[in-house]
Amino acid sequence: MDKNFLNKNLFAGILVCALLFSGCANDGVPETWEEQDGLVVRNFVEACQESNSDMSTFKARSYCECVINGVKDAVTFEKFKELDDFIRKHRDDLNSKMISENYGWLNDSSEACS
Repeated sequence: MDKNFLNKNLFAGILVCALLFSGCANDGVPETWEEQDGLVVRNFVEACQESNSDMSTFKARSYCECVINGVKDAVTFEKFKELDDFIRKHRDDLNSKMISENYGWLNDSSEACS
């Protein structure tokens, strides 16, 4: 599959996930991967799947779970929150190049799962 296509879809998924991450926690914003029954991971996988709707449901879910597991292995939850803050701060002018320059671990995880 085309690497740029996957990065574009992952980027869209990350953007949606950041918006979900910041807005859908009932008891406040999660502070760990596990808080609120893994809310952040679930939101990431759901947003990523929606952004990869051209894949079969099973393939998109497998890919998205692989990406978030790679992210969890690569960085702390605090680093992931930095990505969320970065996306919210630069929402109007954000592009995939900005993400890859500042958060290469996300691209590394995406490429490893492709």
